[in-house]
Amino acid sequence: MGSIAHPLVSIISEKLIKPSSPTSPTKRWHKLSLIDQAFSNSYIPFSLSYTKHQLNNINPTQISQLLEESLSKILSTYYLYAGRLKDNTKVDCNDMGAEFVQVQIDCPISQTLNWHNAAIEDLLFPQGLPWSNCEGRGLVVVQLSYFSCGGIAISMCISHKIGDGCSGYNLFRDWSEITRDPNFTKPSLHYVEQSVFPPPSSGPFIAPLFMSNKHDCVQRRYIFSNEKLLNLKNTVAAESEVQNPTRTEVVSALIFKCAVAAAKANSTFFQPPSMVQAVDLRAQIGLPPNAIGNLLTICPTSITNEENMTISKSVSQMRKSKELAYNRDNVNDNMFVALLLQLAKSKQEYHDNGPNAYQITSLVKFALHDIDFGWGKPTKVSIANGLNNKLAILMGNQSGGLDAFVTLSEQDMSVFERDPELLEFASLVPSC
Repeated sequence: MGSIAHPLVSIISEKLIKPSSPTSPTKRWHKLSLIDQAFSNSYIPFSLSYTKHQLNNINPTQISQLLEESLSKILSTYYLYAGRLKDNTKVDCNDMGAEFVQVQIDCPISQTLNWHNAAIEDLLFPQGLPWSNCEGRGLVVVQLSYFSCGGIAISMCISHKIGDGCSGYNLFRDWSEITRDPNFTKPSLHYVEQSVFPPPSSGPFIAPLFMSNKHDCVQRRYIFSNEKLLNLKNTVAAESEVQNPTRTEVVSALIFKCAVAAAKANSTFFQPPSMVQAVDLRAQIGLPPNAIGNLLTICPTSITNEENMTISKSVSQMRKSKELAYNRDNVNDNMFVALLLQLAKSKQEYHDNGPNAYQITSLVKFALHDIDFGWGKPTKVSIANGLNNKLAILMGNQSGGLDAFVTLSEQDMSVFERDPELLEFASLVPSC
């Protein structure tokens, strides 16, 4: 288990939660796909905060007992997450268990609700774990944090090695549902393994290709209200051939435009940029939503000249790129797989998508703000800083709007955060 070193945090207990029923010997070995092998054992970090008022005077012992019992039950279905990585090709589904850490935080939850994620990351998550490549930890690490006022936070760090954001969200949601309702019918999962993206014929990847390079970067959180999102969508629709742009499209295009403008302000010349987005392939290739694995491709949107660097033109290009992505054979002609094989051949690590590429990841379709363990929806949803420079992560929020977590170099962020067009539609959460 890990350690927590933060002046406001003290560890109460650390334990392993094993599945409530043993995994069948026939399911002992889970073989990793080509895309799974490319990822390091980085941890996708989600956290949900609940006030004392929401908990309705449930005492801490009851909360921990409830969560531990329900986690054990759900792990009997999500048995893969209770195993351990054997090497870069397989997981030993040995029922060793998920890590469960309880900590005391010496401040009231109200003090942290308006803090930016960077200020509370080491409170809500085991220090240094989010997004990091950590070989010795469990594939799921849960932290239950008690605030001095009686509020709590439940964080879950979920290995990207064995599943993407969709897999991780499903686990978090199903855990909450079985906590709320002990009679909840556990899902029947589809473990894809190597059936869609088999490893290369030349053999497994020797080492993970994906590593974090978030050092020397800063992250800011921007809140887009429902009203501002509607204004932005109407503005884009009036200027674009796309008549019904989605909120993800317009926010992605706005962030992209402002980030490129910030880079240009610091370098004095325009470098043709691209925006790279991940595309979930489950529906397209006939897999159920609860399929477990990294089942994705990438969708690049390139801007060739400065005149086309507008929000409306970016949305139009984005829509065309998505149509191309959805119309291609993403099993046999997957852009992401082709990139990974090229990197493996040249023995390079993957840090970003090119010298002037911006990665924008949307988690909007995952209703994290609706997760209910039995005491209502969370007061706040957080995601830890990461993963790379030139990255934005979009999430829905409790008010029906969007939160954007933007990571840039310190130099570019100093320009980006003052962009008047950005601030016309978004409110910046203070960095401390």
